[in-house]
Amino acid sequence: MKHWKKILSLALCLAMAMSVMVVGAGAAFSDQESIQNTEAVDACVSLKIINGYPDGTYRPEGAITRAEMAKMICMMLSGGKDAALTAPDKPTFTDVRGTSAAWAEPFIEACRVQGIVAGVSADRFDPSGQVTGTQAAKMLLGALGYAADKEGFTGPLWALSVNTAAGQAGLYEGLDQDPAQPLTRDSAAQMIWNALNATEVEYVTETVTTDDGQTATKVSRKDKVVGDPQTKLTLIRDKFGVDAPPTAQ
Repeated sequence: MKHWKKILSLALCLAMAMSVMVVGAGAAFSDQESIQNTEAVDACVSLKIINGYPDGTYRPEGAITRAEMAKMICMMLSGGKDAALTAPDKPTFTDVRGTSAAWAEPFIEACRVQGIVAGVSADRFDPSGQVTGTQAAKMLLGALGYAADKEGFTGPLWALSVNTAAGQAGLYEGLDQDPAQPLTRDSAAQMIWNALNATEVEYVTETVTTDDGQTATKVSRKDKVVGDPQTKLTLIRDKFGVDAPPTAQ
């Protein structure tokens, strides 16, 4: 699987090389030697999910903010295109509009509406706050279709539930840091790349017969498929039109 992911990443970078020529061949940065997750960074930059800085650096050790993570997820879900997002007339959060984080309000609102992000309180988002690996995983799981209320991603044990689901989905694969710590730009690219290659999920409601002969409804989470049950719908295939790497036999 890792071999095919590398092939897919290289193909993506080649296909989109013209879009990143301003920073050199592929996703080369002046601090390239400091980047650990090169494959993931190159792919995410080529797909226009993550940007470098105007001075030609990537700053892999820099921390990711909650606002930046919301934008990255929006770019991922829009297939790397600047979607025409708008903010509501009345702001949901009091610490976004009219602040230095105002640029992120459309992205934050788009993620909020889809259940991908929530505030730190009823009216505060904390856009400049650093996002941890676990918090980023919760957002990425939401982007894959996981419902927080159905998966136990809320309440006192939310982090345990998120870490379990994220591990099963492969979001922490290759992550060289404690998910409880603030996420670096290097690790953010790796987690996003993992999410792109993960399978989207959906919830199916079925009518079942209980042991006492009564009928009840049951909601189950299932992997999304394409065509036949063996072909899983990955996020990268859904949003970027790229076939998923074949499953290892």
